[in-house]
Parts: sequence; structure tokens; C-alpha cells
Amino acid sequence: MFFDFKFWRYLTDQRTLMERLGGSAMRGFRLRVIGLFVSAVLLYALMNMWGIGTRDLTPITAMGSEETFALARILSLAGSILWALVYTAFHLYGISFILHKLTAIDYRKLVVLQLFVTAILLLEKAIVFIVFLVNGKAAPVSFLSFGPLAATFLTYPFLIYFLNQLSIGTAIVIAFQFRFIRFFQPEANRNLLWILLGLHIAMALITSLVGLIPADRWFTELFGGGAAVE
Repeated sequence: MFFDFKFWRYLTDQRTLMERLGGSAMRGFRLRVIGLFVSAVLLYALMNMWGIGTRDLTPITAMGSEETFALARILSLAGSILWALVYTAFHLYGISFILHKLTAIDYRKLVVLQLFVTAILLLEKAIVFIVFLVNGKAAPVSFLSFGPLAATFLTYPFLIYFLNQLSIGTAIVIAFQFRFIRFFQPEANRNLLWILLGLHIAMALITSLVGLIPADRWFTELFGGGAAVE
């Protein structure tokens, strides 16, 4: 038997989807995967063009080199698009593989789960971006996370970046994953919840460490003439 995969319907009716995955084949899933990648690219491209994450390119403008600045902006946009593809592919396929190894659930079923998970994470980023756009200014932390609270009393960038990764979207994703896995593995106990929490904490730690890499500053120094340029 076949059933048509409808994203918005099964986003709110997860149980029906899980029941149908148990004995039917899907139609239209690949189209939704393509749509997910396209949405991610558009979102990251729009955020980059609006200026999010490009603050360190400003010194190039002050130096008066329009050609260099234009090239830097193009490469920065290309980098954002590449990161959108890597981010989406990792959450869609990479996390599915990790969960498959941890739970022994069919990999293809977990890819379906991660399609919703990745969409939720992208939707959270889109909401934050829209709020920034409406207010005409951005912040290095998301108001949907613990980042703003951490920034009020913490001075360590790593801890702020780490807590900024723990958001409302993260909680929704963990609940989504827990319910999905429990359906196919009724015997799963509380250890599953700890495994999911540990996985997300580990990803938050890795993301925080990557965020500390001064890639934008290195990029600026490269196109601005080297580190010696003031």
C-alpha cells in the first residue's frame, strides 16, 4: 500500500504517520526533502544578505576597497549557502544515522523523523530572523533560547554560545524524537530520554566550539591585506 506524504498534516498528526510507516510506502517524500534544502538555502542566503554574521566584513568597507568588499560579500554568501546545505544534510541524514545506530530503528524511518526535526529547527531560525527584520536590528543570541539570559550574568562567550543552542526548538525536537522512537520501540525507557538529551548537549557543545573560531576575522584579514593591517 502507498500513502501520500503531506508535511503539514503529519507535523501535527505524528501518530497516523508512524502507523502508516509501519506497513505502507510513501509517495512525495523526495519532493519534501528537496523543498527542505531549498528552504534552508533561501533562509541562510536572506540572513546573510541582510547582514547577519557579516559584521566583521565592515573594516573592508572602511578601507575603501569596493572590489574587495564585493568579493568578500559574494564569498560570504556562498559560504552561508554551503553551510545551509551542510547543516540540513547533517540533521537529516547524519543524525538519522546516529539514531539508527543507537536504537536499531530502520534508517529510512528515522530520515522521515529528521525531516520534521530539521524543519522545526529552520522554522525557529526563520522566526528569529523575521523578528530581527521587523525591528531593524539583530543580536548574537536568540530570544527563543537561554542565550539572552546567560548574557546578562555570564562573561564567558563559550557558555553563552552553548546556552544559546538550548532553545524552545530544542525541547520540541527532543519531545518529537522521543515519541517517535518510543512508538517503534515500546520497550524504550527513560534511558532513551537521557540519550537524546546527551546527543543534543553534545551537538550544542560542538556548535559552541565552532562558534569561537574567528573565521570572519581571518576572512577579513585575508581580504584586508593581512593581520598587520589596522
